[in-house]
Order: sequence, then C-alpha cells, then structure tokens
Amino acid sequence: MDDRGIEGDDSVKQPIPDVALDDRLGFVGTAGSGKSYNAMGRVERLLAKKARVCCVDPLGVFWGLRLKEDGKTESGFDIPIFGGPHGDLPLTEHSGALIGETVAGMAESCIIDLSEIGTKAGERRFMLHFLTALYRKSKDEPLHLVIDEADMFAPQKLSDKEGEAAKLLGMMETVVRRGRIKGFIPWLITQRPAVIAKDVLSQVDGLVAFKLTSSQDRDALSAWVEGSADKEDWKVMRAALPAMERGQGVVWIPGRGIMETVSFPEKITFDSSRTPKRGEKKSTASLKPLDLGSLKERLAKVDAERKADDPKTLKIEIARLTALTKAPTNIPQNIPDVSIIAASEQRGYRNGFRDATIQAGGQFEALKEQVRATVRNFAQSLDSNVKGERLTLDPQSGSLHSPVKAATTPKPVQRAAPVARPPSPDASGDGSLPGPLQKIIDAIAWWNALGQDTPTNSQVGFVANYKPRGGSWDTYKSRLKTAGLIEYLPGGRLRLTEEGIAAARSPSVTPTQDQFHEAVRGLLDTPLLKLLNPLLDVYPDSLDAEAWGDRAGYQPQGGSWDTYKSRLKGLDLITYPERGHGRAADWLFP
Repeated sequence: MDDRGIEGDDSVKQPIPDVALDDRLGFVGTAGSGKSYNAMGRVERLLAKKARVCCVDPLGVFWGLRLKEDGKTESGFDIPIFGGPHGDLPLTEHSGALIGETVAGMAESCIIDLSEIGTKAGERRFMLHFLTALYRKSKDEPLHLVIDEADMFAPQKLSDKEGEAAKLLGMMETVVRRGRIKGFIPWLITQRPAVIAKDVLSQVDGLVAFKLTSSQDRDALSAWVEGSADKEDWKVMRAALPAMERGQGVVWIPGRGIMETVSFPEKITFDSSRTPKRGEKKSTASLKPLDLGSLKERLAKVDAERKADDPKTLKIEIARLTALTKAPTNIPQNIPDVSIIAASEQRGYRNGFRDATIQAGGQFEALKEQVRATVRNFAQSLDSNVKGERLTLDPQSGSLHSPVKAATTPKPVQRAAPVARPPSPDASGDGSLPGPLQKIIDAIAWWNALGQDTPTNSQVGFVANYKPRGGSWDTYKSRLKTAGLIEYLPGGRLRLTEEGIAAARSPSVTPTQDQFHEAVRGLLDTPLLKLLNPLLDVYPDSLDAEAWGDRAGYQPQGGSWDTYKSRLKGLDLITYPERGHGRAADWLFP
C-alpha cells in the first residue's frame, strides 16, 4: 500500500512489533504530543492486516483513516463511520444499545464518532449502553477496541457513585480486565493519566508514553509500574518524559521485553487531527459515501429483534391479546363454560369492590368537608361574640355571615408553581376515576411509556402535579392500592397492576427525555430555571458553588441563592452530593 512499511516491510522498523499489537495498550501524553495521531498510525497497521477494529472517537478526528495523506485520495480502508460530521450512519445518545449489538455482529471495522452528541453526559450515556450491548452480544472473536479520551468514561473520581457514571466505569473495568475472554483487545488513549481510574489503566500490558510535563500525571503511572514493570526502569522513563518531542515516545511492554525511546513514523492516511498554525486555514476534506446496504440491513434486523425483546413492546402485545380473550365469543347458550362464568364473577367482584372503595372515599371526603365547615362556623361565631357582632346562617351554604358588613372576597390561596404534566392522553383508558386518582395512574403510565416501569413517588408526584408527601398523597395512593390499581414497591416506587394499566390513559406518543426536560423548564420561574439548567447540562457530574454560580449568573452566596436552591431541593429537582456542590436529581434522567 505504501513504501513506508505499513504492511510490515522489514526496511522500516516498527516502534511496536506486530505481535505486540494484540496486547492491551495505553497511549498517554499531553495534548499535542502525538498520542492520538500515533495510535491511529498503529490502527492503520491493524486495518492493513484485516484485523477488526472499533475506534471510539469523542473528538471527531479518526475519519481521516478513510483518505490518504493528501486528503483527496481514498486510502482503501472502507471503514464505516457512525455519527459525526463525516458519518455514514447517524447516532444519538440514546442509540448506544442498538449500535453496540450491531457492531458485535459486524465483520467490518468501524468508527464511533461521538463529537456531535453535544454533552459529556450524553456521550457517557451512549457509551454505557454501547459497551453493555457490545460485551453481551460479542461473538468471542478478536476486536481491537480503541477508546480515545478514555478518562472521560473511566474517571478516577466519581461524583455520582450509584448512577450511570458508576455503571459506565464498571463496564470499562469489565472490558479491560475480563474482556479478553470475549475477544476484546482494548487500547486506551488519554492525556491525563492522573484522572483515569487506576483500576482501569493498571490492566494494560504496555504503555506508549509521549510527552508528560505534569508531575501528577507521571506519578499516576506508578500503579501500573508496581504491577507490571521494574521500578528502576521507571526512574529512567520518568525523567525522560517531560523533554519528549512531538512524535517521540517510550514504548514499554515488559511482557515482550521492550523498553526503548523511539520516534514514530508519519501516518500514511490524512492527518485529520492536525491543529492549524497561527494564520493558517484548516484544511478540509470530504469522504465518498460507502455502500452500506448490508450494514443497514443488519441495523434494521437488530432494531427489529430488540423491539421484539423489549418488555414495553411485549407488555402492549400481552395487553392486546388479553383484551381479545375478554371479548364476547359465540359460545352456544346451551353449553355454559364454567371457567368463563367464574372469571366473570371474579372481575365483577373486583370492579364492584373498586367502585365501592372509590365511592366510600368520595363520601369520606364529603364528610371531612362537612366537619371543616362546622369548625369554621364555630370559630367564626366565637370571634363574633367577642366583637359583639350578630351573625346569621345561610340556609343554602350552611355558612355564617354578618348582615352588617359586606362579605369580602377571600384572597386566592398561593400555591406552589405547577409541575410538569403528562402529554395529552389518548382514549386507551376510560377516565372514570375521580380526578386525583386518575391523574396519579396517568402519571405512572406516562413514566411507563418513558421506560420507567416502577417510577418513584417524586417522579409520579411531579408529573401528576402533587407533592409526593403528606396526608392527601398517602390517602390517594391508599385508595388506589385498595382498589387493586397500583402496587407499592421497595424504595418508594409505584407500579400499575393489570387493572391499573387498563384504567390509565397512556400518552399517544412516547415522550422523550428532552421533551420531559422542556416540560420541567417551561414550568419553572426564571431564577430556578437559571440554577437548574447548568446541572442538567453536566449530569451526572455535579458543580461546586463557584462553577454553579458562574454558569447560572448568580453570586453563590446570600439569601437569594440559598432560597432558590431550597426551592429546587423542595421540588426534588436537585441533590447535594457533597458540601457546596449541586447535582441534578437522578430521576430527571430516566
């Protein structure tokens, strides 16, 4: 392909021998030191040898592998690209599982370009589901998994120890530590060894270290040295790292007996990661579309299989079939079916019990209002006697009033700002329950459509426009549970029964997470919105007071700042993972 030895020409000594390309490797170095560039040079060698490679590319620079050095001629590496400005096929932060399953069954190499997802939280969400599906569906065939910016997916410090970030770190550890039995050969690329999880970096078989000026980053390699290499050799290597020139590095693979300082040859493909010099216009290039008919067919097949296995889809189909079994049938009247009669009696009993419970609940509410009116009248009468006023009884309303003074219009009660309501329901439920009860089961159904089969009290209360605490909330839930419409689950979660699913009004269109966030944003006043938006943008990470206030446009001190935070906390929209830090609540990211 090229006279510079990409196919193993003995005239060009390769810094990493062919046999070592199948080792787990870590490429470390400061920005601009050449780590990604030279990692791509090693990927060229893998592609030339028809190895199967998947490059995870948060920076959007790996697409240059498709072109030769001139940026115009095709390189011969027809490697499909998912996502990014040069993508052959699109991806979103929610398509990780679909693409993971597809890549697991592909014979081709590919690039996963995450550069247009837009947020680090979205990139991590994609990677969690991508790696999970890839690991689960792997065919145990060799796959080089090249992950750039690996510290973003496997950070040493976690602000969220139970959410998606922690799960993603666990998957990264699984892929690096135990992935070989599944055929994975991970290569990790990072410019900050100090911030990548030690339990991940320590598992690589060899390091390719470029310029590292920070003492913290050089010290962070000590854990790998203690487990894999000689400490005396490390002293030599550590002293040399700060003075390395671009493209110069130390290749250290103890298991192969390799430790030497080398200068890497230039890539044969287009340098799409190059930063223009001052005054220089960045070069651009375009890619010829690939014929991806078979890959698109595989994507469609995987998507169909995932839908067939999806619990929500299965639940809808089961409900449809169940409804058919309940439909009238042409059974001769002279041949009674005892099982049908028994089932009908049981349904009638449940429905009658539910209606009686609801009716009793309504009578109980009326009785409570009557008691409240009696107490109000007594208090008003007592106050009038003290003031020497004379009151009369209104026979229609049952309320006392003074004939002397005109009745004043009571001031409206100040209520909390409304919260997000579910989208307009369709006619799937009959809507026959009293308002509060119907709103609660509709809210659970809305969360079910969003993918949450067992939403929390906070989630349901927020969508139903009720505060999920206090006597009224507990009363409504109790009535629904007694009527057999919901179940209580550990952790304050709620689940619809079959009867509840039938009575609930589900949204006609499945709501997305973005739609939910827009609903939340649209129902908050400006100060709360300005404080919440920065936390939504960085989730699952948190922000300290200084960074949070800077992004929100407020001074993070004083009474107003504390008031706004308290209001958000009261709505269960934020948490405080540590002193002075704010973080969006987990339930906002189902």
